[in-house]
Amino acid sequence: MTSLDRSTALLPDSDAFAALLRDIAAGAADRDRNDENPVEQVAALKRAGFGTLRLPAAFGGPGLSVTQLFSAIIDVARADPIVAHIFRTHFWFVEERLRTSHDGSDPISAAWLSTVAQGKTFGNAFSEKGGNAVGSLVFNTRLLPAEQGYRLDGEKFYSTGTLFSDYLTVTATTDHDSVATVVVPADRDGVQIIDDWDGFGQRRTGTGTTVFTGVAVSEDEVLSDTPYDAEPQPTVQYASLQLFIHAVVAGILESVVDDGVTLLRSRERSFSHAVTERPTDDPLLQRQLGEIASTAAIARAAVLDAAAAIEAATESYGEDRVPDAELATAAQLKVAKVKVHLDAVAPEAATRLLELGGASAASRSRNLDRHWRNIRTITLHNPVGLKARAIGQNLLHGTALPANAYF
Repeated sequence: MTSLDRSTALLPDSDAFAALLRDIAAGAADRDRNDENPVEQVAALKRAGFGTLRLPAAFGGPGLSVTQLFSAIIDVARADPIVAHIFRTHFWFVEERLRTSHDGSDPISAAWLSTVAQGKTFGNAFSEKGGNAVGSLVFNTRLLPAEQGYRLDGEKFYSTGTLFSDYLTVTATTDHDSVATVVVPADRDGVQIIDDWDGFGQRRTGTGTTVFTGVAVSEDEVLSDTPYDAEPQPTVQYASLQLFIHAVVAGILESVVDDGVTLLRSRERSFSHAVTERPTDDPLLQRQLGEIASTAAIARAAVLDAAAAIEAATESYGEDRVPDAELATAAQLKVAKVKVHLDAVAPEAATRLLELGGASAASRSRNLDRHWRNIRTITLHNPVGLKARAIGQNLLHGTALPANAYF
């Protein structure tokens, strides 16, 4: 496949991109109700160059800013939050490669960015079940030396996007007390992808089990190898991963507003004691819709404000490719506050949507409950109480934020 170029990638503000999102949105409720994987929809976004949006012109991309990317993620999530969520690790992968290959000094990252430019996407095989603490970065999956490079063995879960991806990024413990991140083709011998995620929301994101049995890994497929006792460096990559899922929440809230308008306009009768004959003229229902719309608007604004903080930290990278510590902390705090707030107001907004239609809104054919299910599933990523406490500790005592990926 030849590299996509700036003329072939659909820019998020184009009519063609808007038309693509309308096509994706048209079948979203039915796919959720019928438990269908959005294979064609993901493929269409890949063909449109969605995965290349952050690539600079030197790598054949349009070079969108971090804030512009998050705005596009919200738009895709409004059309279908399942489809948007699938790209989460892909954009983390791209951002990390951009960080290390800014001047061509890292040929391995540059080579992977060229692969991204060809329309390839990257999934995640990070988390594991078992007794190890979440965020400890100690894994049962092992990367051990072999005759031709390395051998990868282990089992991962919560492998979001893997089912739809061309390559997999995998974390593993080494034989020298470190954690390594490697990337391997999804169809390599020894890789087994099992579509067994059974959540009540975000059902078809490919968030299931990935098994690695004697998978061959070459030297240039090892992205990092970090000792467990290494001093943590400032980063916004974990904040970006967190903000991504709340960009999805913001998109769902906009879809809630869309469905609220459609639901009210579809109602032909009201209650005998209502203040108006037509539900669309009822000031109480108008107010409720307006409040839901306000929640959605603030969600988008908050996500983009936090994205701008991530962008500022990203632009502060020095020669060591580490962001300014104060800017990184500011971005992390903004992202944490977005989660704490949206975790509280987003599920309520999805619940209040149903009240706009009464009992008929519970119709399975409408499938309006998917919004609450999807939001609630996403908000379970990382404990919100620990996030809120960390914000409070920082305010009171200047306590540093947790350094691991699960804050």
